[in-house]
Amino acid sequence: MYRLYFLLLVIALTASASLTAQNTLDGQAKIVPEDEVNRQSAFIEAERERLLGHFEKAEVQYKKFLYDNGDNAAAWYGLARTYAEMKDNVNALDAAAKAVSKDPGNQWYSIFQADLLESVGQAGDAARIYADLTKRFPEIPEFYERLAYLEVLSGNPKEGLKALDQLEKITGVTEVTADKKHVIYLGMGNIKKAADELEKLADTYPNRLEYRHRIAELYDSVGDKDAARKVYQDILRRDPYDSVAQIAVLEKSGSDLAYLNSLKPYFKDPNIALDGKIKELLPYFEKMSKGVDASVTEVLLELAILIETAHPDDPKAWSVSGDLFYYADKQEEALSRYRTCIRLNPGVFTVWENMLAILYDQKDYDALLETAEQAMDAFPNQAPAYYYYGIAATEKGDPDDALAQLQQATLMAGSDKLLWLNIQDQIGLALLRKNDLAGAVSHFEQLVKNGGENHPGILEHMGDALSQQGESAKATDFWQKANRLAPSPKLQQKIATGKL
Repeated sequence: MYRLYFLLLVIALTASASLTAQNTLDGQAKIVPEDEVNRQSAFIEAERERLLGHFEKAEVQYKKFLYDNGDNAAAWYGLARTYAEMKDNVNALDAAAKAVSKDPGNQWYSIFQADLLESVGQAGDAARIYADLTKRFPEIPEFYERLAYLEVLSGNPKEGLKALDQLEKITGVTEVTADKKHVIYLGMGNIKKAADELEKLADTYPNRLEYRHRIAELYDSVGDKDAARKVYQDILRRDPYDSVAQIAVLEKSGSDLAYLNSLKPYFKDPNIALDGKIKELLPYFEKMSKGVDASVTEVLLELAILIETAHPDDPKAWSVSGDLFYYADKQEEALSRYRTCIRLNPGVFTVWENMLAILYDQKDYDALLETAEQAMDAFPNQAPAYYYYGIAATEKGDPDDALAQLQQATLMAGSDKLLWLNIQDQIGLALLRKNDLAGAVSHFEQLVKNGGENHPGILEHMGDALSQQGESAKATDFWQKANRLAPSPKLQQKIATGKL
């Protein structure tokens, strides 16, 4: 394309100064009027400027050309693309509409117009263009896919399903059509239809057992355990060694203790996939957070160790094991497992965050500072890493360093109100450690007005700041408010003595 443009440019620039120039058309020498040569030259100049990224110059050249050639669709298209690059959506849409009106048979002009409409939030108008394209070019599958997407985007999922039904008449059942219809039905809350689409895939590709796994997982997700179990049994008929299905069909009646003990042979086997084992453990994290019998906890930790032994090089094994020990309140054991997980794969921030929380609880500020700094390097956009660094730096006697990182954390906290309040609380503590009492009191006063009245830490530390200013009565009032929200011996001692 570039060679063609520049070849035409050379022709235009080297044309005779006379009224005519010679060209070859349809294999025969033709005399081309100079006006035509100049016309081609003006269009090529506009195209050249656009391709070089000189969009303002291209705009001028296209307009100059269109002044005398207003019916030239290609020029309107080029001008539309120029405006789009300049982020001038209003003029881009106007020029694109003119290109389509001048040459309605050109599918590329319509596609560009639809893309522009979608980009400015007019998905419904874009869908109408693709609906027309599917009628004009019924053999092009991509048009039906785009139509379905735009219909769903504009709030018309049933129309999106119709487009995919039309596509299936062309292509038959494919992963693309069935999967998209599955997602649309899920969005509509029609679980039966969503499952039917996966069934179609599973029947079309009977050797692809992952589709049957997805059906079972869908039923599991909506609590239909019987339906899920039947699918897993069907999977085992097709592949008796499918590890996920083997575990899933285990009898789950009776006590948690009996069921967990029945899992031990499967968890010990390294040939059974880790993901299936993790799936069986997930419901027990919530149970552990609410409290379970010590015997159940003991078996869960045994299963954790079996996972580590069976899958020693898989970071997920150490992550889930660490979580089990964490929920069992065995922090040192959890910490060592998280460290192994990070050594194998440092790319999961939740593992870092759990490590930081443990080190904070242990008041190991040296390790907390070092680990937080490593987490900041690995995840420069994660506010909790900067928050924990600020805590450690404050406790190690460097509040200025703490404040710098806590300000960064503030910018990253986003809509997480609790995290934001925790960061602001720590900023106030850092100001106290700097002996900037006026700054700390002012900071905490603003926080109390901005959600901090329900944050026990902010209330307590506001009392601390007032106490250091010698305002004991006001300090005690804030400590009492904090104690009502989160009672602690430390607060009760402050209230009883009226001082820090």
